[in-house]
Amino acid sequence: RSTALDNILASNNLLFLLLLEYAAINSMLDQISSCLDHLEEKNDHLHACLKELLESNRQTRLEFQQQSEQHSMGADMQGPQPPV
Repeated sequence: RSTALDNILASNNLLFLLLLEYAAINSMLDQISSCLDHLEEKNDHLHACLKELLESNRQTRLEFQQQSEQHSMGADMQGPQPPV
């Protein structure tokens, strides 16, 4: 009978250790998930900032192009300038 009780106690101890290990792994997975969520938020914010920068650069380039064209058209309308 002592052997049967010893086997049950050993099984219970093993089960308890496995449950502790499972809880530790579960906690680590929760931490990893939290870190990944944080990284995703940072990535989304960075993506939004880059889109904003790209649009700003497009606007600046268009304005510069329009000013260049206006300056070029103004110079063409005045004709050649005599040397000073």
